Amino acid sequence: MLRNPSLAEIAEITGGELLSEGAHGQCLAVSTDTRTIQKGSLYIPLKGDRFDGHNFAENAREAGALAMLTERELAVDLPQIKVKDTLLALADIAAWHRDQFNGRVVAVTGSAGKTTVKQLMGSVLNQRYKTLITQGNLNNHIGAPLTLLSLQPEHEAAMIELGASAVGEIAYTARLTRPEVGILTNVVPAHLEGFGSIDNIALTKGELIDAVTPSGTMVLNADDHYFTQWLSRATALNVISFGFSDRADVTAKDICESLTGSEFTLVLPDESVSVSLSLSGLHNVRNALAVAAAASSLGFSSVEIKAGLEQSAAVAGRLERCKGQRGQVIFNDAYNANPESFCAAIDVLKLAEGRRILVMGDMGELGDAATTMHVRVGNYAKDQSIECLVATGPLSKSAVEAFGDNGHWFENREAVTEFLTKTTKSGDTLLVKGSRSAGMDQVVRSLADKEED
Repeated sequence: MLRNPSLAEIAEITGGELLSEGAHGQCLAVSTDTRTIQKGSLYIPLKGDRFDGHNFAENAREAGALAMLTERELAVDLPQIKVKDTLLALADIAAWHRDQFNGRVVAVTGSAGKTTVKQLMGSVLNQRYKTLITQGNLNNHIGAPLTLLSLQPEHEAAMIELGASAVGEIAYTARLTRPEVGILTNVVPAHLEGFGSIDNIALTKGELIDAVTPSGTMVLNADDHYFTQWLSRATALNVISFGFSDRADVTAKDICESLTGSEFTLVLPDESVSVSLSLSGLHNVRNALAVAAAASSLGFSSVEIKAGLEQSAAVAGRLERCKGQRGQVIFNDAYNANPESFCAAIDVLKLAEGRRILVMGDMGELGDAATTMHVRVGNYAKDQSIECLVATGPLSKSAVEAFGDNGHWFENREAVTEFLTKTTKSGDTLLVKGSRSAGMDQVVRSLADKEED
């Protein structure tokens, strides 16, 4: 931690009651999982529909916890601070910890591109600063506070990813993060089941704007349908826009796409520089523009921006290229999926020579629009002249039907893997994609060359 609070300070921060009279010591870290507790940690048990972290208090003691927060007094030989809600107390401590940090803080949200922008921006920030970057998918109401609590004295900057699946969630995490620069990538139909409508998604993602620090900067997508709405919401901030439209402050020209990446001229407000990006797809060029806009607002030079963008590698499961056991080229894009990201990935597959095969799993959390959205992907793949569609999952059956000839649907992933093993060969390019719940990464692991580095 940046500063190690005493138990009395933690009680004050959380509005809690220190139950253990005379208990002392300083908290060295915070953990919500007894398996990751270090000696001197504060254990914060959380509750869910099927678990209650309070039941593992003894494990926390055995692991060396200094103390624990609790919603009820427990019979465990460990100092306890009683609070009304341990989840809200976690947020209180994270907000306090953020207040101790004087470095640069950048936050990103949006329906798609968040993780790629996070990695690219982290790479640019690292050109000057020792930077904390959100790990994995720790971007929700639990993950974001834990990420903030990971800030250490050596950190000079933080790149925080904020995700949401319902209205109000960005407001909650952004309030804790208080970024100097906020990046809003886009709004597309994703998590519709939780949001109810795409308008609600736009409003929720826009909650980041309200949390940017005074005199801070908001980075907005000039190509997005909701750009004007967000612009009117950001009147108290500096705004810099990115995209391919004429109204964008940061844009790209002379774009040359390939399966191994994209080359383009990055056009900043005051200068231009050539960039060779190792990420494929026009959508990733746009992600790079978002990062360039944010970095420019922080005073980074074009040389630093270029170096950071070019040094960043593909995110695992995001158009990650690997070799198949039979010499196929496999693009692992199984980290997650929504209709827009599916179509963007198909645009990359379209660049391949030889036979192009889309391997599809269901897209989740689309609500009443689910069937329509899967039909859309099937039609788009057909329109882009993709030779073959192989799918599994009840919703993906409608995509196969829309695709028509050379569309194949199977009951499970194992049958998909068996079919692809028998029918694909060297020279074929496979794009494997689906929502995380579809588990299409298992298909990639089954097909990939185990001897490849």
